[in-house]
Amino acid sequence: MDDETTTTRKQALRRQLRAARTARSHGEDGAALRAREAERLLEHAAPLLAEVEQAAAEAGRRGDPAPLVAAFHPTPTEADVLPLARRLVEAGARLAFPAAAGDELEWIVWDGSTPFQDSPGRGFGKEPAGERLGPRALQSAVLVLAPAVAVDRSCTRIGHGAGYYDRALDGLGPGTRVVAVVHPEELLPAGTLPRGVHDVPIPEVLTADGLVSLVTSARA
Repeated sequence: MDDETTTTRKQALRRQLRAARTARSHGEDGAALRAREAERLLEHAAPLLAEVEQAAAEAGRRGDPAPLVAAFHPTPTEADVLPLARRLVEAGARLAFPAAAGDELEWIVWDGSTPFQDSPGRGFGKEPAGERLGPRALQSAVLVLAPAVAVDRSCTRIGHGAGYYDRALDGLGPGTRVVAVVHPEELLPAGTLPRGVHDVPIPEVLTADGLVSLVTSARA
């Protein structure tokens, strides 16, 4: 477990960051900003889409299943990844969204168009009504788009506090590409965020300002 100091710092940071999200998303101006940023997310995700398209084409030639990609249904204050999720389905991905499953996440297939429904899990948002893949599905994923409250340039991610994504990301295969999706101002300078012993480092971040490799930028 995190020590008491780390936990306290994380809680204070979450409150500050969530308050800033609420302020930036308020009213018609906030909704318009979010819509514009969703379009820019899609533009900057072009390398991810190309990679998935290639993986889907190769899988088709081999007769293998479509490549698995994980996304998330954003809250009204999070970066809107749904337009990108739809494009990933069009690119040939088998898309999975998280759902509550005790202390873990399980994954449910989304076809790119079926409406989402409210989750029965406490503190969870919406989820699709497709095939359930179980909690170990991400072991075969080629790409995971992960939510975060913020990420800093030393690869530290702060989530919503329950540890679901850290447990899910800890079991990924070596070839899985992990990209956190946040607002531009939530990509913070190196060392800003406290890292607990169970926090999984994040190598890449996608914002409306671009796709950033935290590994190569840290070496620069």
